[in-house]
Amino acid sequence: MNINNLKVGQVIPNYRKLCKLLNINITAGGSSKIAQLKEMSRYLKYHKEGNKFIIDEIYDTLLDKIDGRGSNQGGGHNRKDFPAFLISLEDENKIGVYKITLNNDIYIGSTIVGFRHRFLSHNNINCNSVPFTYQMLQDGATFDIIKICEGLTEPEIRKIENRFIEEYKNNSEWNVINSKSAWSYTEPKQRYKNINIKVKAEDHKSTLKLLKELNLI
Repeated sequence: MNINNLKVGQVIPNYRKLCKLLNINITAGGSSKIAQLKEMSRYLKYHKEGNKFIIDEIYDTLLDKIDGRGSNQGGGHNRKDFPAFLISLEDENKIGVYKITLNNDIYIGSTIVGFRHRFLSHNNINCNSVPFTYQMLQDGATFDIIKICEGLTEPEIRKIENRFIEEYKNNSEWNVINSKSAWSYTEPKQRYKNINIKVKAEDHKSTLKLLKELNLI
């Protein structure tokens, strides 16, 4: 890997151009690309804006490899088996808002059961309620935290999730996968026994409207 063509602050338009500058192979995606980006992080620090790579720092000394041994992620899964999971051992069971990103595609979600648990469900096609995120992860997407929300309720976390969805939708660099599904939390309807209500014929429509507003029907 040749970092001599890079400098701090440099903006590289896409992954292919970055590979060309570093003199490394362009991978098709999946685990090969994740491993390649992980190896790259030993040489430099960068952040992404859409497809663009922005170089934040170039290290004077090559960082040691982290193989993940001895750090079990639970359920028999070793952390090194999931290079897409970018969350530290310290934060993996915390709750809040997360993102799944692949190039300039982004999915934003939230969890009240822990980031690790939510990642594993996204990474399992059999228990994933949004199958396209499973495919994103298979194609080389990464799973990371947007905001930790320890101590907040589910409705409060949902509001923060929706705020970030709107924020990313307004950034032309990103394609928000769930932009039409900015889910909001609603309290379960209270269950009532059947009640017979007699109203005059001329009051029928206004009575129905009132009952709907009160979430009684």
